Amino acid sequence: MSFDVRHPHQSLTLGNAEHLTSPGPAVPGARVLIASDCPAVEILRQDVVRQNYSATIATTGRAVLETFASYDLILLDTDLPDLDGVSVSRAIRQISTIPIIAFASADEIEKVLLLETGCDDCIERPYRTRDLIARIKAVLRRAALAQIHTSQYPAAVPPAPARQRVVPPPAGARHDTLPHEDHGRIVSVADRLVINPALRESRLDGRLLPLTRKEYDLLELLASAPGRIFDRAELMTKIWDYPAGMPINAQSSRTIDTHVSSLRRKLGHRDWIANVRGVGFRLDVPGRRRTDRGAHPRLVPVGPDERPGQGVLRLLDATESA
Repeated sequence: MSFDVRHPHQSLTLGNAEHLTSPGPAVPGARVLIASDCPAVEILRQDVVRQNYSATIATTGRAVLETFASYDLILLDTDLPDLDGVSVSRAIRQISTIPIIAFASADEIEKVLLLETGCDDCIERPYRTRDLIARIKAVLRRAALAQIHTSQYPAAVPPAPARQRVVPPPAGARHDTLPHEDHGRIVSVADRLVINPALRESRLDGRLLPLTRKEYDLLELLASAPGRIFDRAELMTKIWDYPAGMPINAQSSRTIDTHVSSLRRKLGHRDWIANVRGVGFRLDVPGRRRTDRGAHPRLVPVGPDERPGQGVLRLLDATESA
């Protein structure tokens, strides 16, 4: 894949290359890993070195995953020969917060996927050198400030649990909304699932759940209102920062389904997260909502005075286990 640099250095004389020598890098001596196998990658490496950074090229996704811990920033091409950029970003984000800038096409969906898997920024191909360098400095500056903040203000010990209070069911919730208690900041669902936002930890029956960042965010949101149905658009907006009002396409729906499926496996039972067909998802507890579904029809008249055949129906239990 070619980066199509709009201002390659080969066409610049020393006099008109002034825009490439802005004062000092945001993080002097920062180590940059460039993940790409395209022929123009050496031009990109030279752009980075001119800013007094060190730069190394990795031509495969496997090489990136094996060496990224030695660097301060990753410039990620999305079309590596063995792994796509989304997979590389997702794998890194499970274990590291290293800044990642991805090269993306004009396709908005590709940018959304890269950002939702953990990339800090995306730059569209063909890129302008000045724009790329500015983004590198901005991302490194934010990372450096975050490290300073962490060193000056270490994570505080979680406060002692406040007096237990029962959270009222959300408006419009069904009468069988699950028991949900908020012990200060710690959320407990049905005395089994415990979520601690201060530590970003989730425990089921005392067992720590090995969740990725997005899996934790999704579970925490669902647990904030057990029994409430969260539609797909709301999940994409709140968890994946999807633009509000934008229609949810099939690829975005697959993203949600993939995370829900992974969460179900880690929770040990698919019934923890119920899929209400055509609507969305809700947090449930295995066994709590189980009834003899053969004892009554799924659709019955709304009120006792309504006669069969009037066509006014309500859905008793539309939960699908998908």
